Amino acid sequence: MAAVMIVDPKELKKARNILGFTQIQAGIALGNVRPETVSRWERALENMRPNMRGHHVETTRQFTETASLLIDLYPENEDREIFLHTPLQEIGGKSPYDTIMQDPPYGLRDVVRLLGCMAEGIPS
Repeated sequence: MAAVMIVDPKELKKARNILGFTQIQAGIALGNVRPETVSRWERALENMRPNMRGHHVETTRQFTETASLLIDLYPENEDREIFLHTPLQEIGGKSPYDTIMQDPPYGLRDVVRLLGCMAEGIPS
């Protein structure tokens, strides 16, 4: 059985801030998780693992990976905002923000895939 990597609570909060999401928006993006749950995950102590279901582990990993790639590609907050809210042909003419929010949690997967291709210089 493969080891499961749990996202560090600090990294989850950092990713949410990079993306400019509230806990409500993050909850939607993570698959319609209640904002109270996002808050509890973010407050988990370093030596305690947040209590997450398996599919939430994967979506929080994608969430933090999206933020990490986004900050690598767009270090300036203004540029990240423009990217997140600009419709892109590669994701069906929707903005990355709309893709994430309208198709949780699969929109996160699509946006992280797009950012990964951009980071590697691969046409998407």
